[in-house]
Amino acid sequence: MLRASFNEGEMSRRARVDRTPEQKLEIVLEGLKSGNIAETCRRYEIGPNLYYRWKDEALKGASPALGGRSAAA
Repeated sequence: MLRASFNEGEMSRRARVDRTPEQKLEIVLEGLKSGNIAETCRRYEIGPNLYYRWKDEALKGASPALGGRSAAA
């Protein structure tokens, strides 16, 4: 039987990195251009769920900027 080894009371987690909106957009665009989301996420040490959340937020913001209907309208 395999068991994960943890130091008592400590879990291994990556340090949180606060990224600017510009950095988030750059990461999203890189993933879209390359077509390889998994590789992009590994390169920037983010989870795929976070990547797709940023992508959805970017697309929501792009629609009003391009003359589309906003969610508030």
